[in-house]
Amino acid sequence: MTSKFKPLLFSLLLVYCSTNTFAQDDLMNLLNEQSEEKNEKVSATFKSTKVINAQTNETVFGKTLDFRIGHRFGSIGDNSGGGAHTLWGFDVSQDIRIAFEYGITDNFTVGLSRSKHKENLEGLFKGRILQQTTNNKVPVAVTVFTSMAITPEKDVNGYYSRLKDDDRGRRGDDDNERENVFARRISYASQLIIARKFSSNFSLALMPTYVHRNFVPDPDDENGLFSVGAAMRFKFTRSLALVADYFHTFSSLRDEKDSGYFPPLGAGLEIETGGHVFTIMLTNASYFLESEFIPYTTDDWADGGYKFSFNISRNFRL
Repeated sequence: MTSKFKPLLFSLLLVYCSTNTFAQDDLMNLLNEQSEEKNEKVSATFKSTKVINAQTNETVFGKTLDFRIGHRFGSIGDNSGGGAHTLWGFDVSQDIRIAFEYGITDNFTVGLSRSKHKENLEGLFKGRILQQTTNNKVPVAVTVFTSMAITPEKDVNGYYSRLKDDDRGRRGDDDNERENVFARRISYASQLIIARKFSSNFSLALMPTYVHRNFVPDPDDENGLFSVGAAMRFKFTRSLALVADYFHTFSSLRDEKDSGYFPPLGAGLEIETGGHVFTIMLTNASYFLESEFIPYTTDDWADGGYKFSFNISRNFRL
């Protein structure tokens, strides 16, 4: 090649490279714009259907069975009945829950559970309304949860057995009639779960909740209670996350000083191992069901009323 053609060839190569670079940049910009416009759904806001006490926005995948076991031991602190004589609560079993939750579709879950406390039998339903998207056109996920619990115990909370004969007479109670009314053994819970995954590591949820008990043993208590819960998850390794939840109940009885009722509060460590999700935690709530732990948490963290607890979840694809 003669020397007079070398500058021309170099110029042509330069123009080609510049044109190719601009074309690649335009293509990348177009792909980025298309990616931003995609309406992709955010998944795994929480890793399980429950945090500690609180429900999450997550539902069980379609045609999948979630088998769950939960255990609440006794209070750890001496001032709350714990201490060395109960092996810091490990000798006590406050509540045990065994549950089966099935995904009808990816968005709808039904379930059944049985709890040790009051022998409660629970039916539950959870359904997605909205799912957060990556482009923030839908900034939050919204799920509804509802449950109904029935206790086979006729003497609800031991109320009638504690009444003296003259108390029954003054109240006009007929023992057989009052103790055997089926409706008095039913309680309900309804919840709207609003959640957002702020990053791959951090999620928050708010849970406006209404609980109704057909029968309450305290005449000063309300049958219906409104509360608001909050939950968080912070993932700090591939398989470990810190979780916590809290509920505040709006109740004239519970707002009184020294009422004996306390807000349910829990904190723990979530461990993911393949198909299992294992959560170990401390909470002052003695019971699992919303209609039990929201109105009946009577242990105080400040007095050592927190209990060692765990939840185990295992999914089976059917």
